[in-house]
Amino acid sequence: MLIGLSLLAALAPEASRSGESLSGRAVVIDGDTLNLRGKIIGLFGIAAPGPTQTCLDAGGRSYSCGTASARALAAHLGTAIIACETREPDRHGRILATCRKGEEDLGAWLTLHGHAAADRRVSAAYVPDETMAWAKRRGLWAGAFDDPTLRQRDPYAATNRYVAAQPDAPASDVSATASTKR
Repeated sequence: MLIGLSLLAALAPEASRSGESLSGRAVVIDGDTLNLRGKIIGLFGIAAPGPTQTCLDAGGRSYSCGTASARALAAHLGTAIIACETREPDRHGRILATCRKGEEDLGAWLTLHGHAAADRRVSAAYVPDETMAWAKRRGLWAGAFDDPTLRQRDPYAATNRYVAAQPDAPASDVSATASTKR
């Protein structure tokens, strides 16, 4: 039995352990999910709109806020090397992590600029950043949106498409209604 378990561990895809550090250039999958060295990383403590989610801007016009969030993160990262301190995996197949570009916490940057919401179910760390974005009506907070912490996610895989985050990709033409968050 021990040999079988050892063989299974050797054949299983490499999984990150909690506390492991990963660094490199990341590809943005969506506004709170990255592919870093072939591993799907979910930014711990925040939730961004899904790739097809639409929101209302300050003028009440619908826009693809999920695409906007992913593109903002991709533009902010550029070709920078990021470093992630991993935590536990989530139920969607992502390895949760706190990631930094230099000294800057990406979760804090996203919530401060209104591209994501603090996920109070797992951490209060980004609530002050979200409060500042709300006070200044930045990003999502300029209009109305569905709470991204409640969004349904499909399981992630390393082969996920990166369309929403690519700077040259056309914005999705998805029509949906948004409701005010909180």
